[in-house]
Amino acid sequence: TFLGKGDQSMKVVYFFQSANAALILENMIIPQLGREEHGAEVVGMFFFGDTTYFFLPEHPIGEQLSRLSSKHGFFIICCDFCCAQRRISGRLYPGTEEGCFPDVYRKARERGADQVISL
Repeated sequence: TFLGKGDQSMKVVYFFQSANAALILENMIIPQLGREEHGAEVVGMFFFGDTTYFFLPEHPIGEQLSRLSSKHGFFIICCDFCCAQRRISGRLYPGTEEGCFPDVYRKARERGADQVISL
């Protein structure tokens, strides 16, 4: 499990829905996770709205996050309703789940998440 440098006892789940999600992921979170300098243990990520498009094949954000998820063991869930609305259900990167809030909360509890951060 990825702990990184910093407060290694803090476990976080990210919710991504804003127009700034790509900018934050590309310039902050993904590089920090790659360098193992994020400062908290990321136990999961939940994407809804248009951020679900990140997980279509060949999208660079989804590709990088899928690789990091495999390496560090955090879950990635895309909102199933959002995927259905955008007609992308069943077409996401392998290992990316489709689900809803109860699925995210269950996984967050199982992994002992301390914080949910919405971006």
